[in-house]
Amino acid sequence: MKKLLPLLLFLHIFLWGQSQLLSPIPIPTMIIVDLDPTPYDDAMLQEALEKGEIFTFLAKSGKTENPELMAKRQSYMALFNLKGRVYGAAAFRVAFVVPKKVIGKYAVSTTHSALAYLLDRGIPFEMEVYSVPDESEESLQKVLRDLSSSGPYDLIVAPVTKRGADYLCNQLLPGKFFIPTLHKNRIDCINEQVLFGGIDYRKQIETLSYMVESNATTVTVSDRSGLSKMLSETVAEFVDVNDSIVLGKNGYYKELIEKHEDLNQSTMFLNTPVVKSSLFLSQLTLADFKPILILSTQINYSPLLLTLTQYHDRENMVIASSIGSADPFLTENVALVRQDIRFNWLNYATIAGIDTLFNLKTGEQRLTKEVFVDRSLDYEIRFYEAGLYRFIPKEIPFPEEEIIEPFEEEEATPYMPLSHAEMTE
Repeated sequence: MKKLLPLLLFLHIFLWGQSQLLSPIPIPTMIIVDLDPTPYDDAMLQEALEKGEIFTFLAKSGKTENPELMAKRQSYMALFNLKGRVYGAAAFRVAFVVPKKVIGKYAVSTTHSALAYLLDRGIPFEMEVYSVPDESEESLQKVLRDLSSSGPYDLIVAPVTKRGADYLCNQLLPGKFFIPTLHKNRIDCINEQVLFGGIDYRKQIETLSYMVESNATTVTVSDRSGLSKMLSETVAEFVDVNDSIVLGKNGYYKELIEKHEDLNQSTMFLNTPVVKSSLFLSQLTLADFKPILILSTQINYSPLLLTLTQYHDRENMVIASSIGSADPFLTENVALVRQDIRFNWLNYATIAGIDTLFNLKTGEQRLTKEVFVDRSLDYEIRFYEAGLYRFIPKEIPFPEEEIIEPFEEEEATPYMPLSHAEMTE
């Protein structure tokens, strides 16, 4: 018993001390869901109050102009900590058109990320997923009919390829479509009902090109995929490319590397997916080749790069990314459903597009910062160095404006230096 008393005393002191701390858990709020479509006038609102139907009164009194009823509404709103949040049965309706066989794993990641976002908002919503076998005209025609009969939707998200986007852009659509997989510059689409959320790879490459020295030996590395070839072709529009390397499927590149001596001390645009890029960088080191600068787009902004390569393989590497900074609580909630929006640009684009339309419909605060410009999400481009353990932010270098001296004349006119945009026209 003598040993038990000090222990009980210690527990009492410990628990008493803990009770003095402020709880980090926020005060709960309530949301009223209005399930009755019948509009209420002031007499009906007063009757609801007299019957004690407080929540019916709150759900229906949002548009009253009666000062007495407005005062009672505010009083009850404060009592229940409602803060004006009264919504209909589904404050936001979103549909997904998912060609699973075409986009593979992204069918799950985009829909799960969207679901995590909507749950995070804490507002009534309805989300439906329409799975289609492919992007054929027959499949897309059928899903458009289904959407028309089940709508209207506030937004229809369609993570499709260029083939599917081409078809949708030429149809009379049952609502606003958002295609997170493509940027507007990848397709000729004049349909005002179609919005885009894809990465602007062209803009990323243009920005990366500012780092290339005028006398640099520039090499592009690609594979036979459509995206990789497009990236290397875009590089050639902004810099003089001295050599191009195309990687095969076998993963052994040392002999190929040794045939291209100009890789050593070069500026290299690495336009291959992250696993292939990692193999190539590792074998580049094995061949004792060291580029002065390795540049890459969103295609290699992945923690896998840090895992699959040694630091000296990627020591001079700079990567462009368009993924913005989302609300940290949202980021963690998305991680709870085993998805990622810090490095997965398609998941991030999906949420950014939904977030924009969600804000317009409900007036709720944005959780991302991107806005639509000419019907395509406008991303800020960030640069990162592939550091020892993480991606380190790097300042974006913009070229200095060239100052041209005026000609010596008897009556020289005032000279204004040209802007970079004017010089490149």
